Amino acid sequence: MTDQGFIKIHRSILKWEWWQDANTMRVFMYLLLNANWEDSRFQGYEIPKGSLVTSYDSIATNLGISQRNVRTSILHLKKSKEVSVKRHSHFSIVTIANWEKYQCVENPSDNLSVTQLTINRQSTDNIKEYKNKRNKEYFNSESQNGRNKDFLDYLDKENKYGR
Repeated sequence: MTDQGFIKIHRSILKWEWWQDANTMRVFMYLLLNANWEDSRFQGYEIPKGSLVTSYDSIATNLGISQRNVRTSILHLKKSKEVSVKRHSHFSIVTIANWEKYQCVENPSDNLSVTQLTINRQSTDNIKEYKNKRNKEYFNSESQNGRNKDFLDYLDKENKYGR
């Protein structure tokens, strides 16, 4: 189990057919949170992203529910085509259908054109420049005997190094 990263859950899950079934919901969340985020191999089997190697006993132990409840929950998820399961003698490979929907792999900047990125950058630079100018004017007018000299020096450095 990994403690890094996150998954994306849309509010529409509140209308999902298994939302009210606590065990099925918990099993599904467990599978989502433990699924591989990249392709891997396990004992000669290809485990694609969105899949995980597990057992009903392991899920039951981790969630504190019975194996029977896990089996029932997995059956629910299979019936609604949320998951598919390949059983092997000592483990199962569970694959989550539409796994990509639950991941934040999209990079919003990938969808922006170079022109739009340039405009966004220029806008940000202009805002910073305006704020720095306004702060300098304010602190120069409020400055008494150089009390704000350190702050003004900081603003000069920030502008010099492009922060």
